[in-house]
Amino acid sequence: MVLDTFMYLDYKDAREGVTLSEILKDLETHPDYRKGGVHFGEYTVLKEAAANEEVGSLVIGCQSVNMGYDSGTSACTFTSHDMNSVYIVYRGTGDGEWPDNGIGMTREATTQQKRALSYFEEVAEYMDLRENQRVIVTGHSKGGNKAQFVTMETKYSELIDVCYSVDGQGFSEMAVERWKSKYGQEEYEKRTEKLNGIHGENDYVSVLGNSIIPKEHIRYVKTPVEKSNFAGYHDIKYMFATLDYVGISGEYVTTFHGRKNSDTGKKGELGTYAAALSGEVMNLAPEKRDGCAAVIMQIMEAAGGKRKTGINGEKLKLSDIKDFTVMGVPLITQSLFKGKEGRSFLWSFLDKKVSLGEITGGIILQVNHQELFRQSQILKDAVEEMRKLTEEIRQTADGIPLYMKGGTVFYHRIKLAAIQTEKLETQLLKTAQFQEQVSESYRKWDEGNFPDH
Repeated sequence: MVLDTFMYLDYKDAREGVTLSEILKDLETHPDYRKGGVHFGEYTVLKEAAANEEVGSLVIGCQSVNMGYDSGTSACTFTSHDMNSVYIVYRGTGDGEWPDNGIGMTREATTQQKRALSYFEEVAEYMDLRENQRVIVTGHSKGGNKAQFVTMETKYSELIDVCYSVDGQGFSEMAVERWKSKYGQEEYEKRTEKLNGIHGENDYVSVLGNSIIPKEHIRYVKTPVEKSNFAGYHDIKYMFATLDYVGISGEYVTTFHGRKNSDTGKKGELGTYAAALSGEVMNLAPEKRDGCAAVIMQIMEAAGGKRKTGINGEKLKLSDIKDFTVMGVPLITQSLFKGKEGRSFLWSFLDKKVSLGEITGGIILQVNHQELFRQSQILKDAVEEMRKLTEEIRQTADGIPLYMKGGTVFYHRIKLAAIQTEKLETQLLKTAQFQEQVSESYRKWDEGNFPDH
């Protein structure tokens, strides 16, 4: 877990062959890692943990950034001086990787999972790993998912002693069925026996998809986070934190340590609700689930101020937005207010004096479908105006004398303007049609004719 935390320092200039303690020494004056810096918490965890010689003496190597891998495939190795222990460590979701997470909910394998596998097998061959060495594969979040995938998929399975997935999500049913078919039940179970899960008590990522980690191999760790810090529930450094109330200032103060917090024995309210919601999402037809997941993951990508497209060029389609609007939003609302897990989660995050009562009727989504329809018609009117404009531009171009058409920039610019306005016209029409479809879906919802998922 300490090495998984190291990956979030986002430090790509470490010298190959130096120890963790030496790396931390190099960084101690860097503003990002000092008090007030963006990675102060992670650095503090590592600094305290590295005081233990067994941890501080681990040697970094095989950094993916030096091996030609993309920015999403962020991985490295750490080895003990005697080479008896080898850790292969994958970072969590990198720049542009969120859409790949969504794809993993509906496909047998994703591009980034395959690249993680390629990295592991290249390292195994380069380092000439042997069965008498203790090889540990690990990662946090998407890194944990990659570590699981590698353990299940690699041709060098016999080299891996254990896999630790920290808050790592699960897989699609297609991936699980493929492994069972490929290996047979006995080999499938042999590989899953190497998997271990360490999850924050209120983590909301490890519950996504179908978990293949044996239940008896999963531990839940106390993760003290202020309620307003939603991202903190999935942040590995809070598994090394304490949250103390300062009576004088009336504020909470978070302190990071080099030792993991104690286990809690079960999920918290948010973790339980997230698991229930994930189960509902996984019950959707794969093509609908794919659209909902694509929208959610693109939102996560945008929230981090990162790419507008996935690392492999993934883009949202109108059909994805429709699936999320028509299926995802009602499903989330239903689970939050009517499911016992959702109500328990709300109760834990609201003032305890507030009574939610019993919700026996249907959930009401306050969506004005008439207004949505009206706006779609305005867009269609705009499309008609664009169509007229395009025709006028074309007529202007056709009216240019023949002798001027061949070699003048002016004529070609007019033709290009017609092409551009036609493209905009097409985009506006698609938007209007989509909004009209959404309006119709919510009209059916109001009338009680919403289709089952």
